[in-house]
Amino acid sequence: MAQRISLIFLSIFIFYSKIGLSEDYRRTVITDPSISRKCQLLTETRKEKILNKQRILAMIERNKHLQKISPENKVSIKQKLEINLGHLEHELSLTQTQIQYQEENIVRKGCPGVTL
Repeated sequence: MAQRISLIFLSIFIFYSKIGLSEDYRRTVITDPSISRKCQLLTETRKEKILNKQRILAMIERNKHLQKISPENKVSIKQKLEINLGHLEHELSLTQTQIQYQEENIVRKGCPGVTL
């Protein structure tokens, strides 16, 4: 009788311990810390590039607004604003290329659970 109770108790204990481990998959999944640091670094640089892109877009909008409100007789100001707009658009295209490269690099490195 005592053996039956101990076997039943043991089987119930094993059953509940397996349920507990299966619910928390983080304990069962082995992750390499160097990979997670690389992935974290890659995602951080991508976030920085996206913030830079947003700043450039804001500066382009500001430049276009300044071109609209500048007086017609101020030719030198209009020329400088047009040159500046060209530089900003060039920087925007470079930043978009860098963001695309970062996203491809994140996918290539196989970072788990990354949503782009």
